[in-house]
Amino acid sequence: MHARSRAVPGSTRAATAVVAVSVAAIAFLVAGCSDDVTCTDPGTGDVEPFISGGVAEFGGDRAEWTSIEVFCSADPLPNLLVVLVNGRQLDVASSPDHLGLVASLDEEQLLWAPGTHCSLQVTTDYGFATAATRVPGSFSVTAPAAVSLGDTLTLVWGSSEDADYYVVNAVLDGSGDTEFLSETLADTTVSFLPEDIGMAGEFTGYVEAVSGPFPDGGTEGNITGAGWGFFSTSYYDSQSEFSVTVTELAARAAGDARYGPAARILLE
Repeated sequence: MHARSRAVPGSTRAATAVVAVSVAAIAFLVAGCSDDVTCTDPGTGDVEPFISGGVAEFGGDRAEWTSIEVFCSADPLPNLLVVLVNGRQLDVASSPDHLGLVASLDEEQLLWAPGTHCSLQVTTDYGFATAATRVPGSFSVTAPAAVSLGDTLTLVWGSSEDADYYVVNAVLDGSGDTEFLSETLADTTVSFLPEDIGMAGEFTGYVEAVSGPFPDGGTEGNITGAGWGFFSTSYYDSQSEFSVTVTELAARAAGDARYGPAARILLE
């Protein structure tokens, strides 16, 4: 089993305008503890909590759903964690994989359509933190029906309104093996080179449009108040999905006609 993931910085000119929209939305939010929650004073040496949150939206003919996860970590861990996204309170539990707390919500009956304003509100012992983004717009992915092993596979998609970057999630299922590939980039096209695709099979997946800070070293977070970190919203639907058949080279499958049966023996 193979996995690959890389971040590819792209043009930031279009993304800058979207970030400005998010900053303007955040300006309407007021930092501080909520009226019905009293926040304790942090102890000496305490740091503001790190908060990482994401809202994932899928809209399609088959199903619609919203998935939200917000991770919070601090030293010491907060005794109080209340997380709301657009007024909906999330369930909180300790994280088995990280030193922190996780608030989550999975709702098949809820879909925030493209363009919807998403507001995050986090209350801890340290205070009140907020962030805001918008659900990116729908877009279509264009992919070839098939490519030969050894060829470059290129995906192209339209620009998504309110998107800062895109995440390509792909799976290559071959005979007895599976490869997982992921690309994060600000462009609207990606190419998988021959060395990226190591076997014949079905290359399937989807492209997500994401509104929020680009996940790269040195990127400034968009959470303000008593906390720091990153909040994003993503969207994809059936138009964002792709399926490509990766076939064996013709010479390997049937022998090169220029050399006849001898070529088939050598290639085997």
